[in-house]
Amino acid sequence: DQLLLTAPVSLTGVVMGKFLAMATIFLIPVALCAFCPLIIAMNGEARLLSDYAALLAFFLMGCVFIAIGMFLSSLTESQVIAAVLTFLVLFLGYMMDSICSIISSTGNLLTKLLRCFDLYTPFSNLLNGTLDVSSIVYYVSVTALVLFLTVQSIQKRRYSMSVKNLSFSAYSTGMIAVAV
Repeated sequence: DQLLLTAPVSLTGVVMGKFLAMATIFLIPVALCAFCPLIIAMNGEARLLSDYAALLAFFLMGCVFIAIGMFLSSLTESQVIAAVLTFLVLFLGYMMDSICSIISSTGNLLTKLLRCFDLYTPFSNLLNGTLDVSSIVYYVSVTALVLFLTVQSIQKRRYSMSVKNLSFSAYSTGMIAVAV
């Protein structure tokens, strides 16, 4: 944390660097999977548009999951707690459509608000073979929002540590003056 909090790079740069590194690692197997539709097309008939739309949806959803994991990791000190919280948040995002159906079948204000946290409906919209722009915008905006919250969380930690060190330094200086 000390290296992170005292780095000469801005916090946005640190968070974006970490996110882009994880997204690149995630992109490698997705890029390898991009060859499969081409192999299928060489040996038969393939629907390239729907196949690549599904790969795009998978990558964008993975980027949202990575960003959520980074945010929850920035809130806690323990990696285990961050992993468990990430699992719970992603599971709630997966179950949100069912939760909204249980709350109200006609749809009220609460279900409209909860549907904003439904992470899998945009994915299924993109899997239908159509390039749904609203789903792409949803995933990109959720990723950007969560990364912004991550930067703010780390900034808060940096500020609270500097204030704590400042008060500790003032106490230490006072005690040294009294001792002298």
